[in-house]
Amino acid sequence: MELVLQRRFRACMFDFDGTLVERGYHMPVPTYIAEILRDVSRLVPMAICTTRPFRDAIRHAGELFGDTFDEVKSHWTWFCESGGCGYAYDEASDSYSELYRVPWPEKQLPRLHFEQLVREEFDGLVDGLSLHPSVIILRPKDYATMTGNQMADICHFLEKKGLALLKEHGLEDTIRLANSSLGVFFFSPEGDKNRGVIEFGNFLRSKGVALDEHLRDILLFGDRPMRHGNDEYFLNGLLGTPVSVGEDVPDRVDLISVIDDGGVRLTGPRAVEFLITRVRFMS
Repeated sequence: MELVLQRRFRACMFDFDGTLVERGYHMPVPTYIAEILRDVSRLVPMAICTTRPFRDAIRHAGELFGDTFDEVKSHWTWFCESGGCGYAYDEASDSYSELYRVPWPEKQLPRLHFEQLVREEFDGLVDGLSLHPSVIILRPKDYATMTGNQMADICHFLEKKGLALLKEHGLEDTIRLANSSLGVFFFSPEGDKNRGVIEFGNFLRSKGVALDEHLRDILLFGDRPMRHGNDEYFLNGLLGTPVSVGEDVPDRVDLISVIDDGGVRLTGPRAVEFLITRVRFMS
């Protein structure tokens, strides 16, 4: 972590669930995080990178900033559907416009055919399918009544079934699966969260922000970097400077953990608060 504190960063990207809010459905955004993000976004560009579709994700802008969102909205970019699409503020229309969209890999397997396979495989286990252009989301049945540990256990079970389904139909290289511990989702290899980092870098460069080749000047915050975790590609270390505020991957020496002044490892929004108030930024 000391190396991070010695650097100066030009931008930040954040996963949402488990990172800016505690892990769990309908968790509120802590007030202290909203204030910090608002203040830092006045200094450098910021982005959210989430599995949620844009309409769902942008609703959180109100929670994050309240009445001050209009003041900072041009400083925020949104990467949704697990990196399958991006949205940036357009001053001319005073709204967000789509930067890019990763299509579903129709040539390898028609989407309607795959949806049917998933419906049959998970019948009775999930609360329907949440269908979006770049991602298919499965939530455990009766998820609203579960504890966090129960949801994590069920999602692990759904993950194993989903991986078996992909293997059975020879789709391991065509479709990816990720587990957020709140749900399991399928997406295209062309549209993972690492793609979101690439596109954020491209967008910043188009605005005149000078970035190094591997985008190390962008600080990335996520909570599930393990194999098949929803931040596996976001925090894979290929691009950006990755910080895990959730699970640790012991053999990843490049993956930064947040340690407080007493030597305690912090997680979730408290970890974000601790680190982001100590790192240095340059505009």
